[in-house]
Amino acid sequence: MVALALFQRATGRELWHLALPGQACDKATRDALLDLEDAGKARPDGWARGRKLWCLTRAGHKEAAGFLPPGTKLSTVREGESAGYDEHALDVVTTAGHLTRAGHGSPLTLTTEVRHPVPGRPARYADLVLRDPGASVPVLLVEVDRDNETVGQLVEKLASYTAWCELIAKGADKTRAKAARHDGAAVHDHRHWRTVYPPTGHEGYPPVALVLTPGRKRTRPGTKPLTPEQQAAKAERDHRRLLRRLDEVEDGSAAYWSPRPYPYAGVTAGNYHQALPVVATTLQLLDAHGADAPVWRRFGRTGWHTLTAALDNPDGDRLLAVEQKVAAAARRAREQAEREASRPACTGCEAKLTDAEWNRARWGERLCTACQQEESDRKRAERAAAEAEAAAAEAARAKNAGSWWRRSGRRP
Repeated sequence: MVALALFQRATGRELWHLALPGQACDKATRDALLDLEDAGKARPDGWARGRKLWCLTRAGHKEAAGFLPPGTKLSTVREGESAGYDEHALDVVTTAGHLTRAGHGSPLTLTTEVRHPVPGRPARYADLVLRDPGASVPVLLVEVDRDNETVGQLVEKLASYTAWCELIAKGADKTRAKAARHDGAAVHDHRHWRTVYPPTGHEGYPPVALVLTPGRKRTRPGTKPLTPEQQAAKAERDHRRLLRRLDEVEDGSAAYWSPRPYPYAGVTAGNYHQALPVVATTLQLLDAHGADAPVWRRFGRTGWHTLTAALDNPDGDRLLAVEQKVAAAARRAREQAEREASRPACTGCEAKLTDAEWNRARWGERLCTACQQEESDRKRAERAAAEAEAAAAEAARAKNAGSWWRRSGRRP
């Protein structure tokens, strides 16, 4: 019931993924819808893709609102039967169901048609917004395209999101905000988007997810239906075409998702703090594998990744810290090598002086400790020998003097 209050209309399949993602099939969801119909809180509202569409009655809408936090954006109550349905809206519900089933958000964390106004531009309405603070994916702005927009229009959407993310917060110091543009994550302290969405957990602006799906063309009356083989071949051609469109959108929007290079020599890490993370997939891949599988492409990278891996920036701040650590170690090694190359040698044995010996050498002592001790011992031995020789000479003089007095018969 809560899911229907948020998304207005859906089939039991989409509600199954949103409300009961752990169930093996949508039977429990369909049974619950029948119970709500008996209680006068839900009713059928046409058919879509071979399944019954459901919406809430006014009574059901009122009851569902009581389960939601105040201020939650609710869908409008549908009055009377509708002859048709919005394929795009159903694809948005399908995408929301895949995200929920993969553990990314719940009906209470998802909102549709969220407005992002930008001065001088048409306001950008996100088809779906996931806002789940503290989760592995705290925020995700989702754009679902049914092959009815040009590559240029999709690129313009990314340009609008970038412009919105760059808006200065109300009351922020514009001088400080301008100065912070060159200070990594500090730039976001002055931006408006931080007052709207929780921290992303990564460098950069709130991530945008593009989900592409081929539009369903009406078949002319009397047209022979395609065989299963022809349907499979057509689906494969459509999917390849969507992937080519993703390549074109990626090439055309590089100015918005590309990280800036750091102005340091030898640094290959990218500065993502002012980049718009863009991930992309197709609804066919989500239907076949689920949103928790490696079905997401990150613009600027090769291969397919899980959603959390695609939103990560392993070549951002973490790589910068590693490269700076390596550069600092290399600088210290280079400085040490230069110091060792200029280290003086002992003038006695020619061995390199230690740091303490080098400090003494600055005062004229160019001998190592061993040679200095040897020199000290030599000088001490020379002094001892000289003193012994002087004593012996003195004794000899005294003896000679005594002998002279005896020979002369004199007394001293």
